[in-house]
Amino acid sequence: MATPAVPRDPDGPSGSVGAAGTVGLAEPATAGREARLGTHGRRRVADVVATVLLLVLLAVESVAAGGGIVFLSLAFHSCAAPGNTCDVGLGSAVAYVGPMLVALVLVVTLLGCTLRLVRRRLAWPVALLGIAAQVVVFSAALLLVDSAVRHGF
Repeated sequence: MATPAVPRDPDGPSGSVGAAGTVGLAEPATAGREARLGTHGRRRVADVVATVLLLVLLAVESVAAGGGIVFLSLAFHSCAAPGNTCDVGLGSAVAYVGPMLVALVLVVTLLGCTLRLVRRRLAWPVALLGIAAQVVVFSAALLLVDSAVRHGF
């Protein structure tokens, strides 16, 4: 007895033909395929490694910048010397707001890098921008404290 021919889908996966001539269940299109990392995957790994290293550097820089801004408040101890004038309000504001800005830059950079990594976009430029922003915040605090203390002769 001859078995009837079963038409096969030329675009679909080939099923196994059983003893009765029936075609087995079709497998999903992704079955049997392996995930392979191409050159794009290597760039992705390099981006993640560079981003993590830059974020660690940013965290160390943030601790140093925040502590340095608080340390700048020691400049107001010279206000008691004769001839020196100080703007204590400006100095206090810098010593209070400066570390908050440092923490804000750190958090915003961490969130930005995390979102970009999740969306599979380059994230190391954001981390580098955060490092530059910390330098700007510390430099601005240094200039403001320096302008708040006037040394007399």
